[in-house]
Amino acid sequence: MEVRGLCWLGTRTPAFAATVTFFGSTLELPLGAERPGFARFDFPGGGALEVFDTTDPDHVHFTTGPVIGFEVGDFDAARTELEHRDYELVLGPGGSPGSYRWQHFRGPEGVLFEIVDRPARPRPRPPTGELRVSRLSWAGVSTSRFDAFVAFYRDALGLPAVEATPDLIECALPDGSSVEAFRRGGRMDHAHFRTGPVPGFEVADLGAAIHLLEQRGVEILERRTRPGGGWAHFGAPDGYVYELKQSVPG
Repeated sequence: MEVRGLCWLGTRTPAFAATVTFFGSTLELPLGAERPGFARFDFPGGGALEVFDTTDPDHVHFTTGPVIGFEVGDFDAARTELEHRDYELVLGPGGSPGSYRWQHFRGPEGVLFEIVDRPARPRPRPPTGELRVSRLSWAGVSTSRFDAFVAFYRDALGLPAVEATPDLIECALPDGSSVEAFRRGGRMDHAHFRTGPVPGFEVADLGAAIHLLEQRGVEILERRTRPGGGWAHFGAPDGYVYELKQSVPG
């Protein structure tokens, strides 16, 4: 399977209005589309975040936390490979051939993910607002089925490992993003990673972004900063944990 990068994020929540306000006003993501029970935010660096109200009938299976979308090079081949490896495809593919298409599927522990066919990519734009969130650049999961997630990242998605220990695996994607899995209860685990996958948003200046979030009343659950990079975890109104990340150059 040719996985090109992280390009989509979806969340379904009863706190729809508060979540939309949080992503739009607190994180300052540009609003791309809105209608009753739905909002889409477009990352300046490419990709989208979509918020669904619990009244939405098409995403009732969004029950395992935020849903991460992987862009793939050959959508039909990726679907076939997932089926061949016994990953459950949830409902049929959405969209239409030649345009934007998606397929939800269940990974290890039943966690819901998505593959995306994105023939037309919007041109990246500079980040806006004081926080300067540019894109979805990371996703992590704490799991009691660590070995199954290692196989999922490495074998099913074909991602190379850049770090592997008995308690952690980190894999790189071609777009510069990365995914990690942490052994539940292991030395590298995060105790607050219990709400499902944790998406990470890239920022240009982590220290300044943390300061702004705290000024806006957002509790930082854990942080690690170092020269030129680091990360910070925080909760959102949808009840899930997210991350701000500043990648270290090189």
